[in-house]
Amino acid sequence: MDRGWYFRFVVILTLTAAAVCALWPSIDPWLPAPEFVKNLSERRISPGLDIRGGLRLMYEVEVDEAIRDRRDIRADQFVVAMGRALGTIPEDTIPDREQLAKTREKVSVELVEERRFRLTFKTPADADKLTRELINDYGDLREVAREGGVVSFEVKADFLDQIRDTAVQQARETITNRIDGLGLREASVTAQGSDIVVEVPGADESAFNRIRELISRTARLEFKIVDEESSLLDGVELPEGVTLQTEPASTGEGQPQVSSKFLLARGEGARQKLADLIESLRTSGQIPGETDLVLGEMDRAEDDAGTQTEAAWRTYTLHARAEVTGQAIEDAFVANDPQNNKPYVALNFNREGADLFEDLTGRNVKRRMAIVLDDRVESAPVIQTRIGGGRCQITLGGYRGYNEIINEANDLVIVLKAGALPVPIRPANEQMIGPTLGADAIQTGAKGTFFGIAAVLLFMLVYYQVAGLVADVMVLLNLVFLLAALAFFEATLTLPGLAGIALTIGMAVDANVLITERIREELRAGKSVRAAVDQGFDRAFWSIFDGQITTMLAGVVLFQYGTGPIRGFAVTLIVGIITSLFTGVFCSRVAFDWLVRGLRVQRLRVG
Repeated sequence: MDRGWYFRFVVILTLTAAAVCALWPSIDPWLPAPEFVKNLSERRISPGLDIRGGLRLMYEVEVDEAIRDRRDIRADQFVVAMGRALGTIPEDTIPDREQLAKTREKVSVELVEERRFRLTFKTPADADKLTRELINDYGDLREVAREGGVVSFEVKADFLDQIRDTAVQQARETITNRIDGLGLREASVTAQGSDIVVEVPGADESAFNRIRELISRTARLEFKIVDEESSLLDGVELPEGVTLQTEPASTGEGQPQVSSKFLLARGEGARQKLADLIESLRTSGQIPGETDLVLGEMDRAEDDAGTQTEAAWRTYTLHARAEVTGQAIEDAFVANDPQNNKPYVALNFNREGADLFEDLTGRNVKRRMAIVLDDRVESAPVIQTRIGGGRCQITLGGYRGYNEIINEANDLVIVLKAGALPVPIRPANEQMIGPTLGADAIQTGAKGTFFGIAAVLLFMLVYYQVAGLVADVMVLLNLVFLLAALAFFEATLTLPGLAGIALTIGMAVDANVLITERIREELRAGKSVRAAVDQGFDRAFWSIFDGQITTMLAGVVLFQYGTGPIRGFAVTLIVGIITSLFTGVFCSRVAFDWLVRGLRVQRLRVG
């Protein structure tokens, strides 16, 4: 035996041992694995939704909202650019509210349709400063019309599909990160057109509610300054149960206090009453573009008997522009306030965010800063001094128990780390699949797979004799490698995946059949056993390779364009082709070399 044979044998032995160690933890319920094997890897093959049962959620991504967001962003950018061109905003600085207000006195922006906006210059001659070079800096926009001091723009049609596709993929990645944050490694998140499908095997009803809330949460975090002097609420017609209130508030360091107005509603349905009122004010145009009206829950007080009073919600009038957002967050974690023994969410800003936050707080000392999460004010503390160091905290509002607060804090950390959804998503279909269907399906599927493999092994052994025995060993080795690969990549095994395994086993035998038939032909031609084995492998290789690669291409197409179960079938098919090439050609050659060179058999029984 040459040294090359021993090297190849050691390679096979090493890979087989590694495959067994990777696969063993997945079959631990049927064949208990030693502790040292379990400690080597925590990766497992996970039963799919059609086998184990679980949750299936479908969400529709509101892709048109992504186009409107792009339009809004570009409109804001143009206002800033024109402010610099008109001299109201200094170059290389972050504009503050006063500078933006002066700019809007000279140029106003109007949002038109889904992807258009219009700039109107108070002095028509100022429109000449909106040069072609400035417009070309934004490659996704084109100028639609220019008449006097009015210039209209729209997002180019060529970019619409790209914006929609990007929004769907970003939403899918964000949801995936949130699911991973819960430790649900078995879950799968796939995009189907403008829909996103989430499948979580084995989840129960309580997990269903938490997952649904976590996924659908936008997680848009903004820091906005409260507009204490606003007259927005003057003369607003109030529905029953909503009252206009005032509170003393500071308008800045060294500035006198003013009476800040807000709306208040108490009792059942208080939040909805205020939300409906705010929506009606927006629809009627009574809330100007530079102002925002946002809800916040008030902490419940205790009466003389120690009983919590009824729920109460209020409004905050805010400056619409958020100078710091959740995109500036580098890290988030749950901490505990020792003074009141309540958890809160601690935030660490990245370098740019830290500078923006320090600048924001420095310009607004003694004013209130609202921390807005998903269009709800969580808290509105007074800025006592410039805040440096890039740290902040969110105290979750409302009266709740400790466990409820800490659960919400943990979920908030997950969504903040995963990032905000780029666009809203809307539930399209929600299903909870019971385990009974899965148990029946796995039993039937497992029987089919077992009998299919057994039939292949028996046929090979009877028809090809010694060569059939080698083929059977290679088929079993291929099965071990295939399942080990699925375990290593933490694949989810579905019923189509089981079908893919059965098909792969049948295809793995093809290689051995081709090789054995070639060896048989060479032996009939009167060649020696060694020569027949060498010629059989050499002449059969390219036929095996071409056939397997062709099938793999089909598997790649299925994986690329298929969804859910089809992709599960494609994964097992592709991995199975790779392992069958390895076992059918490389490992089989080592086995035959051992027979003809090690044992020096003079008559090879190939049927």
